[in-house]
Amino acid sequence: MAMITNIEQYFADGCGRCDRFATDDCSSRRWAVGLRDLRSICQGLGLIEAVKWGHPCYMHADRNIAILGAFRDNFRISFFNAVLMKDPQAVLEKQGPNAQYPDMIRFTADEQVKQQQSVVSTYLKEAMGYAEAGIKPPKVNREIDLPLEMIEALEVDPVLS
Repeated sequence: MAMITNIEQYFADGCGRCDRFATDDCSSRRWAVGLRDLRSICQGLGLIEAVKWGHPCYMHADRNIAILGAFRDNFRISFFNAVLMKDPQAVLEKQGPNAQYPDMIRFTADEQVKQQQSVVSTYLKEAMGYAEAGIKPPKVNREIDLPLEMIEALEVDPVLS
């Protein structure tokens, strides 16, 4: 199975990344109304629509701004470079326990998108402003604790180091 490359196919059949593609069990079909509402908000702000990683991705000033995703129990809009965002409404959530910072707004009902339309629009505009200004999050260099075996292998083999 191959990921989709046509945006309309995502909204009709899903991303193409699992066996539920183009079936009634596909998550993008389950959340079709809410996903279309998010799409409408993004398009209304003039964001450029593309398909990346099999999902609708919205761009501005040659930068990724947000991407849509659908799962069995929720759908979401995830923001790239969300570490820069202020989140005054405290709606951003971490995608999982290993996420470094909150970067998505999760929805568990289609009608929540219309209820939070102004918040979503405000957050998208903020992200667009960072893209226009060329502001990027600072790079964080992290120390990685390597196992002793790996350190020894790197020290012994010049090709690895």
